[in-house]
Amino acid sequence: MGFSWTSSDLPKLADPHFIDAVGHLVHARQSDGYRFSMALMGYQALFYDPAFEELVKAETKIDRLQTVVHEIRRGSFIKEGTDGWEVSFRADILIRNELDPATNKPVGTVDYASDLEYRDPVLYATDEDGLPRFRAWCKELGLEA
Repeated sequence: MGFSWTSSDLPKLADPHFIDAVGHLVHARQSDGYRFSMALMGYQALFYDPAFEELVKAETKIDRLQTVVHEIRRGSFIKEGTDGWEVSFRADILIRNELDPATNKPVGTVDYASDLEYRDPVLYATDEDGLPRFRAWCKELGLEA
């Protein structure tokens, strides 16, 4: 059985700077029982309706709207062991690439246009002491949680 907490239990989870700081600490300690993962889930694209694109062309000097494409990842920062925990989240990153309609993947090498946008952060642990243990870990390493 596991336990989970969201930003309603720990408001700092909603702060992207806090998530970044936790990630930097975990990433730097991977040889000490910590794991870091940013698995690719897929791509999300916003295609414009042709009528809207025509309206934009008529009202501005813009002659083409570029499809907005986000790379979607599932991230996790894990402290292993009986005193462990996991912070998981969805990360969206705006990319400049077009998607290949045949493969639904970016054309060429991915060119990132934004920082990560974190969504749905959750703290998990195997026992109900996970939240106070995570807070203590943050305090010990200079983060306020």
